[in-house]
Amino acid sequence: MKTFTKIGGLLAGLALTASSAFADPVTLTLGHAVFKTHPFHDAAERFAKAVDEKSDGEIKIDIYPARQMGDVKELMEGVQMGTLDMTINSSSALSTLDPAVDAFQLPYVMSDYDDFARMAVSPEAQAIMDELKGHGMIGLGLYEGGQRNFLSTEKPIKDLSDFKGLKTRVAPSELFLDIWKAVGVNPTPMAYGEVYSGLETGTIDAVEINLTSIQSEGLYDAAKNVTMTGHYFWPGMMLINKDVFDGLTADQQKILRDAAREVVKPQVMAVKAYDEELKTKLADEGVTITEASDTLKSQLHEAWAPVIKKYTDRDPLIADFVKAAEAGH
Repeated sequence: MKTFTKIGGLLAGLALTASSAFADPVTLTLGHAVFKTHPFHDAAERFAKAVDEKSDGEIKIDIYPARQMGDVKELMEGVQMGTLDMTINSSSALSTLDPAVDAFQLPYVMSDYDDFARMAVSPEAQAIMDELKGHGMIGLGLYEGGQRNFLSTEKPIKDLSDFKGLKTRVAPSELFLDIWKAVGVNPTPMAYGEVYSGLETGTIDAVEINLTSIQSEGLYDAAKNVTMTGHYFWPGMMLINKDVFDGLTADQQKILRDAAREVVKPQVMAVKAYDEELKTKLADEGVTITEASDTLKSQLHEAWAPVIKKYTDRDPLIADFVKAAEAGH
């Protein structure tokens, strides 16, 4: 059995030629940073099952969850260098390598989970993922970790003015700072592991976050107001080392691509269904769930229009993605 992990691209290329069939079974190692309850792990399992079925057991995907193979940064670097075959990594972590990846998290460009599932397999999304080839990685698929909403300690958000001055934890990137400054919050970059204590001590007043994380991290103990703004998604990209991928046969490459694409919609729809379950579970924990009004959403659209323009003007791949997404609404 050929095992690619920690062999790297050179030996991968020697192991299999493009014209050979399944001369030997192949095992690929996939590491990710989240726990088994997270949607990204569900995506990895669905992918592994589809690959196994399509290859008649000749290609195996060994999954190592929960940072066993490193944190987000280490996993990405491992796939780049070939010390790790594959990962599913948050797209936000990839924007430093490929700024076009910011397209996937522009606010309200994709309106709901069905819209995300459609755009995740679009030519425009693939064109953005293909940019990672220059960094030693192939983007096989785009999955979803949970649409983001707004968790606050004092009260739900009913009007744009309610955001003003709130110390709000955001992931540290130019895009997220631009998005949240535009609505008047005081964006506060903070490590994810510090969010609970930040809410509990008042270091922050709010956090933009998905329902799955509110549940899994127990944040409902520290903040009781969720406003269902659904402002953007939290995608995860499935990546494989380019040399490893190039060392596979054409048939094997097709199996990986087809499997990655095939499981996008069922994975995304599973997250959609789980969100509905979590609304009930969080309400049982004393959380107030408030659906964002049409007025609030209209105010947010207006506030974020200049941000979307800034990023579409910056990169034609982002512009193409936004145009395709909006054409489908």
